Amino acid sequence: MELQIALDRIPLDHACEVTAAVAAHADWIEVGTSLVKRYGVTGIAAVVAAAAGTPVLADLKTADDAAYEFALAYDAGAASATVLGLAADVTLDTAVRVADERGREVVVDLIELSPTRRAALAARLPGPVVLAAHVGKDAQASGARPVDLLGPWAQGRRLALAGGLTATDLPALADRPDVRVIVGSAVTKSDDPLAAVQELRAATRPLEEHA
Repeated sequence: MELQIALDRIPLDHACEVTAAVAAHADWIEVGTSLVKRYGVTGIAAVVAAAAGTPVLADLKTADDAAYEFALAYDAGAASATVLGLAADVTLDTAVRVADERGREVVVDLIELSPTRRAALAARLPGPVVLAAHVGKDAQASGARPVDLLGPWAQGRRLALAGGLTATDLPALADRPDVRVIVGSAVTKSDDPLAAVQELRAATRPLEEHA
């Protein structure tokens, strides 16, 4: 199981402090959409520097002009970037092409997609593409969970799960040891982000043993 720490709705200096504290214990650091909007590629580059080699994902949520936006993120040092599954197929295909040309990763955010669209993308997109089952911040209040979005379409796909996850959610994922879990507020709002990440990592150990 991979662990990705998402940095959202915090100042850039705090994001870099959290990154420096936890990067060695995480598989990925995410520059969240709110940070991208507030600080742009400068913010991405700052987090990349603070991560000191741990790969960084830029959560662009690109909806159009994928070639330009993905190039910005990759040039700033990001190893991965996100495109919305709601985007046109040509935009998705462009994001996949640019990622392949640059030797980087692309993640398709499945937020607010219908089951039919999720299945269609899973059937069509290349295997290296990561599909992210994502329950948005506003929708989390209704009790929706990212695992509820999974279905037959997820079999054999590289997956990520995002949306209010904490350490207590991880044991339920024992039958999906290859998934990437994305955790944000449980770390960034903690008084001790390192301890929070260590708790998350400890929660994955039974899953790793199960695998």
